[in-house]
Amino acid sequence: MKIVTSIEGIRTQLQRRMDLSTWIPGYHLGCVAPSPYRIVDDGVANWIVNVSATSKPGCEGFVLQVLSTVRRDYDLPTQSLREAVAELLFSRKPRL
Repeated sequence: MKIVTSIEGIRTQLQRRMDLSTWIPGYHLGCVAPSPYRIVDDGVANWIVNVSATSKPGCEGFVLQVLSTVRRDYDLPTQSLREAVAELLFSRKPRL
């Protein structure tokens, strides 16, 4: 059974697991967990992160390794139709 938490809760868990990881000791220092965002459930989770948005170049593979375990363990709460529509309408960036 998955743990249901907020976007910030998932990001905190990603960062915690990254900080505690023993994957190539010292290599991942300074890697910051990217922020998750909601997607249609893909059979694993209803959220994902943009790994290329990591602040330190070279962290991508490490973040993917941690991400795979966190996606198996955590999900976002279900959204009401009102919340989904509001997110769709207000999260768009204006075209320039």
